[in-house]
Amino acid sequence: MTAGGRAAPSREDLDQSGSLTLRLVDAAGMAAFFGLMALLAVEVDAGLEVFAEHAWWLISFAAIGGYLWADFVSGFFHFLADTYGSVHTPFLGPVFFRTFREHHVDPLAITRHGFLEVNGANCIVSLPFLALTVGLVPIRESLFGAALGAFMFAFLVGIFFTNQFHRWAHLPSPPQWIRRLQSTGLILGVDHHQRHHVAPYDTYYCITSGLMNPVLARLRFFESIKAPLGRLVEPIVGKAEDIFVEAPAEALPADDSLREQGSSRW
Repeated sequence: MTAGGRAAPSREDLDQSGSLTLRLVDAAGMAAFFGLMALLAVEVDAGLEVFAEHAWWLISFAAIGGYLWADFVSGFFHFLADTYGSVHTPFLGPVFFRTFREHHVDPLAITRHGFLEVNGANCIVSLPFLALTVGLVPIRESLFGAALGAFMFAFLVGIFFTNQFHRWAHLPSPPQWIRRLQSTGLILGVDHHQRHHVAPYDTYYCITSGLMNPVLARLRFFESIKAPLGRLVEPIVGKAEDIFVEAPAEALPADDSLREQGSSRW
């Protein structure tokens, strides 16, 4: 199949694990991310001291709200990367769209990727939001600023761990401590995520914890925005290649009822 006159990329085209250039981009993005997160942590700590009497609800609001927002944002960006854009789009194609397309050609490829490749892209896309928060939000000067700063810190921590949690959800034999974390429902679980890997692959996009997936599926959120959003973004990032999804048997649930649930919209 073709997209914009180009042949759909092969599994080999999508595998950029050996690209030194991309790993250097990932490393630079991660270094900048950690540096700015350290600055934000200092500001949030100072803000909590200034507004110490409100610290209990600020921390609760940040932890719960920021983490749930991270889950929603992970699903929204996952939807964008699965639905629109070409791997040939400058910069966004190899850095952003490619990883999602590879994942649907080879769902277990993420388990063979190193730490930089798994987490670098999320660091890069977080940088503008992180820089704006550090540079513009008056965290020490106002209660709203302190709340927003704490919220953004928790949100960006969730975004950082999103692809790591996603990787763990595809490990054929995860360590026991990972399985225990998954069983709490606070990070993405194996059975929960496999609903996204059953045809037509258009539901359960959220991959931080997955807590937002049932809500968004019941609301048919992604189905309702697909066409109007496509008219806006496809002229900019191109159309997605029609890539055949090769799902290895070990990457799919054995339970037929779970396969059926994966195709539903609830």
